[in-house]
Amino acid sequence: MKIYTSSVATLVISALFVLAFSQHSVSQDSEDRKTANEKQRQFKDLDDRFSYAYGADMARRFKAEGVELNVDLLADAMRDVYSGGEKRMPDDEVSATLELYFEIHKKRQEEKRIAAGKRNKEEGDIFLAQNAMQDGVVVTESGLQYKVIAEGSGKSKPNENDVVTVHYRGMNLDGTEFDNSYQRDEPFTAKIKKFIPGWAEALQLMTEGSKWELYIPADIAYGEQGSEPHIGPNATLVFEVELLDIEEE
Repeated sequence: MKIYTSSVATLVISALFVLAFSQHSVSQDSEDRKTANEKQRQFKDLDDRFSYAYGADMARRFKAEGVELNVDLLADAMRDVYSGGEKRMPDDEVSATLELYFEIHKKRQEEKRIAAGKRNKEEGDIFLAQNAMQDGVVVTESGLQYKVIAEGSGKSKPNENDVVTVHYRGMNLDGTEFDNSYQRDEPFTAKIKKFIPGWAEALQLMTEGSKWELYIPADIAYGEQGSEPHIGPNATLVFEVELLDIEEE
């Protein structure tokens, strides 16, 4: 029987739903804590906690990979195997079914990726064409667009081998934020040549203390592959970047 390393191939089940409550008041917050404590008492021991944690983790991965599961059947299969009862499928059928599903699922995901890439490319081209005409937007030869939010007080600009420390906020064109170092209160430090090309180009034009908004076409960002789950294929991205420090090589 083949061993499948994809997280899609790992069939695990436990409770898959987490109850979430909005916190609108102090009394509501108290009720939330009470409910949370009651849910905690549902775990008798570490095995129970591990079962729930592992199920939640795998469910998150299945969902991210676009896998549609019949949770009831998944639970039945787990019970059959753990209890030593009669299974609905012999081992060879299990193996063949997994192989067939993975093949079809891979094709479906590739079709979705191609369609998303085409859509993102069209939306990005329209956005960049319109944005280039906005006041204060500068367009470079590579296609990078930027707007200066605040001028820096530094005298020098970094080169690709220098180490820089930055604060940043990253967004898709629909305004969805996928990363924010300000919220983490954790600036990012790296050599400029380690950044995506659009970032690397912009940083070498900035002085210390500068804050720019960048509009980066896909071909100098994450390209056709994107960076799932938050950045799709051929996605044009918007970044707010603040250059905090330059450490020359």
